[in-house]
Amino acid sequence: MTENKIIVKQSSSIYGSLSIIFGFIGVFILSPLFSPLALILGLLACLQKEYAAGLIGIFFGVIGILTSPILLALLSMPTITIHQYQGVSI
Repeated sequence: MTENKIIVKQSSSIYGSLSIIFGFIGVFILSPLFSPLALILGLLACLQKEYAAGLIGIFFGVIGILTSPILLALLSMPTITIHQYQGVSI
């Protein structure tokens, strides 16, 4: 008789979980470290077909970058200012 072997491959959602965790931490502390990690892990999670966790991690990563003054300075994002030209305000 022949024996049938069943191989079970479990998929783990480690990229998505780490992306959410690092993104959430990056919103509050150490954003220059955790927010880019959240973006990278979120993209990896989307490639592994973990769309929900990947998109949440990417969202947290983007929010962390937008709220971090250090990362904004590194990206040289301009600030919006109101200029006053010869008595005429815009």
